[in-house]
Amino acid sequence: MRSAPLTTKISFFMLSSDIEDGHGAPSPRLLGVSTPQNSSFEPMHNQRLKASITLMIGGAFWGLLWIPLRAIEGVGVEKAWATLVVFAAPGALLIPLALYRWKIIATQLGTFLAVGLFCGVAFSLYGIAVLLTEVNRVILLFYLTPLWGTIIGVIFLSERLTLQRVIALGLGFIGLLIVLDLGAKFPWPRNLGDWMAFIAGISWAMGSAVLFRSGGVKAVDQASSFIIGGSVCTLVLLAFAGGALGQVPTPDALVRAVPTGVIVALVIPPVLMMTIWPVTLLTPGRAGILLMTEVIFGIGSAWLLANEILGLRELIGAGLIMSATVLEVTAKDPNAPQPT
Repeated sequence: MRSAPLTTKISFFMLSSDIEDGHGAPSPRLLGVSTPQNSSFEPMHNQRLKASITLMIGGAFWGLLWIPLRAIEGVGVEKAWATLVVFAAPGALLIPLALYRWKIIATQLGTFLAVGLFCGVAFSLYGIAVLLTEVNRVILLFYLTPLWGTIIGVIFLSERLTLQRVIALGLGFIGLLIVLDLGAKFPWPRNLGDWMAFIAGISWAMGSAVLFRSGGVKAVDQASSFIIGGSVCTLVLLAFAGGALGQVPTPDALVRAVPTGVIVALVIPPVLMMTIWPVTLLTPGRAGILLMTEVIFGIGSAWLLANEILGLRELIGAGLIMSATVLEVTAKDPNAPQPT
């Protein structure tokens, strides 16, 4: 395959310079994928397929996030404090690792801080929103992410908008509306929790774009940044909100939260890796659609564990959401280099 001309341009959010191939797609070298000189488009296509499936699995695990949050809140750790525990528990493992790898992280500090800012803030706000407002409104307002991701991809990443992407977006949103029984009533933000979910979706889309451009940064360092950013955001919100986001937990309540915290500490890091690595290979819009598996597993787990009703409407909506993810997984990447 002939090498396409290389052009250098300012990277997204001015974090670093980015090298693109002649087709407008980020080069495999930027994404940390080595490709032989005579290789075809197929190896990169296989990488994206693996990343897509991995991200769908990661999204399924995020759909279960409400379980530890509700469990921690149930032992007396309220609202944002419960979210802080969910960040602090894996932080006990990842923050010392970040300190150990500090010399490496310092060489790419801009990306490290940007991931913490956008991704950490996104899931801090999302976690708090789940405890402040109706879960269905949180889900729909956050999962406008594919729309924001597609807009960012088209404007900043030179992504081509295809008919298949438009259809996938439509199927996903219609599925969400059916699952959440919202009909034509779009739930515009109307309280603090709603606004947190709405902002979280935009922040995650921006974070996805940063991850997509972050090729050389190790996923483990990005996971550490994610946790640090989420913890700092939660602490700042607690400092400014006072008791509005929950009273300071008692020592007894924190002790009762330890068993759940240990489970979270062991589970969250691998789930982060299953989320972060794929997003470095997938455009923000595609990543947002694939993460919609979170909705299906969130609803399914609530049906199994919280006795919430799962009827024909929910099954139809879930089927449409899965159709959107399958359509996106099987879509040919219009931005990828073509074999010669």
